[in-house]
Amino acid sequence: MNRLFIRNNITSISILLFITLFITVQYLQPAFLYDRDGALREFGLGKKNKTILPIWLISLVLAIFSYLFVLYYLTMPKFIY
Repeated sequence: MNRLFIRNNITSISILLFITLFITVQYLQPAFLYDRDGALREFGLGKKNKTILPIWLISLVLAIFSYLFVLYYLTMPKFIY
C-alpha cells in the first residue's frame, strides 16, 4: 500500500488490521480461550474450565499491537533495491 494513504488513514488501517486478527482468533478457537463445545471460557483461576486470558484482554492487546504496528510501519525506512 502507499505510505501516504496509510499515513492519512492510520486509524482506519489499524481497525482493519485488528478486525482481521480478531476474526482469525475467533476462527482458530484456541484451547486456552474456548471449551470443547466452542463456548468461551470464563475468566478466573482454580477450575479446569477457566482461563487467565479472557477474550476481552486478547482483544485489547490485539488492538494496541495493531495500532503500534501501523505506526512502526510508517516510521520504518523504505528499502530501496
